[in-house]
Amino acid sequence: MELFLKEVYEQAYDLDDQEYDSYFPPECDRADFLLFGNQVICESKKIEKIKVGHQVEKLSCKGRLSGKVFERDFYNSIRQALRKANKQIGESKKALNIPNALGLVILENLIQDDLSILSLINAAETKMLEGLVNVDCVLCLDFANTFSSQEDGHLVRPAQILVRDTDRSKKLCELVEQLMRTFCEKSGMPFLDSFNIEQGSQTWATDIQSKYKKYKARIDFDLPVSEAKFQWNQQVAQTLNNWWWLVVLIVIFYFYNELL
Repeated sequence: MELFLKEVYEQAYDLDDQEYDSYFPPECDRADFLLFGNQVICESKKIEKIKVGHQVEKLSCKGRLSGKVFERDFYNSIRQALRKANKQIGESKKALNIPNALGLVILENLIQDDLSILSLINAAETKMLEGLVNVDCVLCLDFANTFSSQEDGHLVRPAQILVRDTDRSKKLCELVEQLMRTFCEKSGMPFLDSFNIEQGSQTWATDIQSKYKKYKARIDFDLPVSEAKFQWNQQVAQTLNNWWWLVVLIVIFYFYNELL
């Protein structure tokens, strides 16, 4: 997605360009992009350096493979990325003198087989509930893995945006949907919307000696309201003989007032 924003998307402005250097003092850690004029400040974070097997084995040996303790330790690097993004967006708002700009973080999973979008969603959900005052939405993407439909074998890459129950967040959600539609169009991929996640599950399995074996993830979706639309998109996917993006929007709401 970062390359798309840098080289293709006409409504993205790269804040690393020299033309913006005069706005940022040397000590300022700037965000990546301005989107939609000056409406949105966006920071993109790639999740690619987590040594999943090592982490799982380490936590397994310590007896921490259950519940929130595991999530707290295992998702630490993802939460750190979100904290840094929150800081970068805040500093960029101040440097550019656009305090009312919307804050977007894009999390991209690039780890194959051992991590999925569910991990990003879980980590982002927890961190948004804790604060991230400069972030209105987090868009979670997975560029390394697909989910396979048990009914027809089609491959799907879900994308989910986590939003707050605020007007700012809802406005940004609409803009992100525009972004994803353009991304799919430019990439030659079908775009499916109107899906909701019913439930998701993921497990990291070890043997009796705490040796990491494999990762499994499952997502259950509600079908779109329009079955005809779904069938049409199935035909498109069969024609392309490829995976498609399935975008889940406005699924999880965060009641921001309760965080203050």
